[in-house]
Amino acid sequence: MRYINPSQFQLCSVLLTSTLVLTACGGQDSSEETKTPVTPPATDTPVVNTAPVLNLSLDTISLTSDSTQVIAFTASDADNDPLVIQVSSSEALLVSHNSNEITVSTGTVDAASEELISVSVSDGQQADIQTLTVILTPPPEPEPEPIVIQLPETLFDYAGIVLPQHFIQNDFPDNFQFQTAAIESDNTPADNPITNAGATLGRVLFYDTKLSINDTVSCASCHVQEFGFSDPSALSIGFAGGETRRHSMGLANARFYQTGKFFWDERASTLEEQVLMPIQDEVEMGMTLAQLVQTVSAQSYYPELFSNAFGDEQVSSDRIAKALAQFVRAMVSVDAKYDQGRIQVTDPLRDFPNFSREENAGKRLFMTFREGIPPCTSCHSSEAFVGPLIGPDSNATTIASNNGLDEQSSDDLGVFETTGINGHTGKFKVPSLRNVAVRPPYMHDARFNSLEETIEHYSSGIKPHPTLQALLRDQDGNPVHYNFTAVEQADLIAFLHTLTDENFLSDEKFSDPFVR
Repeated sequence: MRYINPSQFQLCSVLLTSTLVLTACGGQDSSEETKTPVTPPATDTPVVNTAPVLNLSLDTISLTSDSTQVIAFTASDADNDPLVIQVSSSEALLVSHNSNEITVSTGTVDAASEELISVSVSDGQQADIQTLTVILTPPPEPEPEPIVIQLPETLFDYAGIVLPQHFIQNDFPDNFQFQTAAIESDNTPADNPITNAGATLGRVLFYDTKLSINDTVSCASCHVQEFGFSDPSALSIGFAGGETRRHSMGLANARFYQTGKFFWDERASTLEEQVLMPIQDEVEMGMTLAQLVQTVSAQSYYPELFSNAFGDEQVSSDRIAKALAQFVRAMVSVDAKYDQGRIQVTDPLRDFPNFSREENAGKRLFMTFREGIPPCTSCHSSEAFVGPLIGPDSNATTIASNNGLDEQSSDDLGVFETTGINGHTGKFKVPSLRNVAVRPPYMHDARFNSLEETIEHYSSGIKPHPTLQALLRDQDGNPVHYNFTAVEQADLIAFLHTLTDENFLSDEKFSDPFVR
């Protein structure tokens, strides 16, 4: 009789191999009395071994994370030979067995795979080997939480915002040559006026994280309402954790900027152009316009909003831009302590009855010449406190300014990066000062952490940059220094706090409509 060594059988890679010896039926019972064995008659017929037989109840099973399954089996041998059972498996499984069951367990299953268990029964001469296939599948993704948007039955009024008289009429004296009414800086285009339905759609788009490639950030992630729609961090964080190049600019009164150009370097010609650029930026939101349209179209809450805003449900990047621009232009801040005092007097230079001594003193410092040096309102003009107008006879193409932060420009060249004009090197857009006290840090690179540091720059730190604003040079071309005393600096800060519009910073119509 030929002997077959069981080690010759090829098994799978082994994490756990167990052996069980079974004695086939018909063996001697030790409880019986010993009897004289009967010698079988001699024969010339050779003894032939019968191979054992293995039967698995299943040949394939499916398991997911942290699960267990028991598979029954039988092992028999017609010759009643003692049997050895061996089970081996890959490291992805935990396997054990007894005389008639195999127990298979899993840990955490992160990815789908197919694993094998080899089961062998041997009588020492022959073996029966079978394979059990285990299909591992990760647990199903949890059902996403339904998206709930909370919008009023009657739309908020965005189109009918009433501007105070001091936004419509310039009441500065005639010799304040850089002063105009804020309305003269309005950059709303004729083909995209603010509508209630359009701005409502813009509000939802502004707060929707689905406008980023991995559904993690929205426009509001970098423009936070309570911080004047700016970011308290020096640089904002994009969808993949990267940082933006410049500090996030506040959006209050963005509507009042004569040229209609946006970003610190004015690279966007219009607000409609600007609102799509962060969405496409590789750091900020990472979408293409095609992906943007596809994603917005797939959301169940947009068809009605687009239909209300534009007459039908069609989604396009142009319509998305127009709606976002309407929402941003509706962010008009006109109810600060300044405005409440301004309506009680005939012109901005008079003391406001609701102001403290320090606040009125700071207002005078801000608005009037100081020993021949032009006032702060020369660059932050009108009572929206935005960049001045370009005169009708001027050939200027920008109202961006260089306020002497550095002697030379190196890493950031400002508007020059957009226009290529040498005279624009180191010039940056002048944002509105509305709500300035709640949105530190300051400047395009967030170099100043407080109003105190910012005022000290104008007091003693203006640098002689080649493109320094002419109003910040003396007769000899050197940088001016306002040389504010400690008391004057405190007065200026007190005045700047009067530009904070608490109602604007908490107004529901500018808030997040998503129930999160």
